[in-house]
Amino acid sequence: MFFAHIRRAAFTIVDLLVVIIILVVLMAVLLPAMGGNGHNRTGARQLKDSTQVRGIQQALVVWASQNQDTYPLPSKIDPENLTVGEEGERKNTTANILSVLIQNGHISPEICISPAEANTGEIQRMDDYQYTNPTAAANPAKALWDPAFRGTPQDQFRLHGTAVAGSIDPKPGNQSYAHLLPFGNRRSMWTATYNATEPVFGNRGPTYAVNDLAPSSAAKWALTPDKYGTTSNTLLIHGGRTTWEGNIAYNDNHVNFETKPTPDGITMSIKTATGNAKAPDNLFVNETDEHEGDAGTGRIDQGKNAYLRPVAEVTDWMRPRVWRD
Repeated sequence: MFFAHIRRAAFTIVDLLVVIIILVVLMAVLLPAMGGNGHNRTGARQLKDSTQVRGIQQALVVWASQNQDTYPLPSKIDPENLTVGEEGERKNTTANILSVLIQNGHISPEICISPAEANTGEIQRMDDYQYTNPTAAANPAKALWDPAFRGTPQDQFRLHGTAVAGSIDPKPGNQSYAHLLPFGNRRSMWTATYNATEPVFGNRGPTYAVNDLAPSSAAKWALTPDKYGTTSNTLLIHGGRTTWEGNIAYNDNHVNFETKPTPDGITMSIKTATGNAKAPDNLFVNETDEHEGDAGTGRIDQGKNAYLRPVAEVTDWMRPRVWRD
């Protein structure tokens, strides 16, 4: 009887298989919940980010519908310098543009931070936005937005509501994205044109070493060999270590997840030896070979191609200082 009891209690191969099956099932259930499925996490971040980009673009459209089809231009909104002391085009920074939308309830500070943000040391959510009597304004009682909202980590230092030209206030930026620079010849695209081939807003991008002698060559879009190019934080938002990918909103209010900085169908007119030709347009390059472009001067007011960057400062309306990371 004793030995018979031992035989009945033995751990059989069938028992072992049952245990293995149970463990496999448990792993299949628990691993995704523990964050083991990287692809699902990446897809969820990309989808949420796309929703935020679309939300901000829709906010621009709503603003335009109430303001003669023009997206926010702080220079037009604050002509009496009640909010910030800068004159004219110097007001048209990323910080002021988005802060106008926040102040008017079109967006919240939370959606200005991408869920896929890679540079969390320099980009952080603003939790103390002042909707009434903002202390950073030139005239807090009559301010039209909170100037303390920061578009980049290189925004200017403010003194009594006025930015000190050439200064940098070393604090984190409060938003993740880039937008069309609303200056000069590009101003016409800073409106609700409903043009499906005009990029307006989206994930920021790295720096490219432009080779204008090879407009059709892939070498034209080589990343610069520095922290702004080959090791840029922007490559890690949605792409890989060597390629940029991101969500881009267009002027007809659709959003595409682009897998290269030259989206299909987005072209520009370039100068050639025999005249003009169409070439792919890089969203993050202020082209110097563009027909009727800046002719290599670096002035962004003359260009007409798509150019999306966060603007930290406008020292003069032809040379805004953009932020790269």
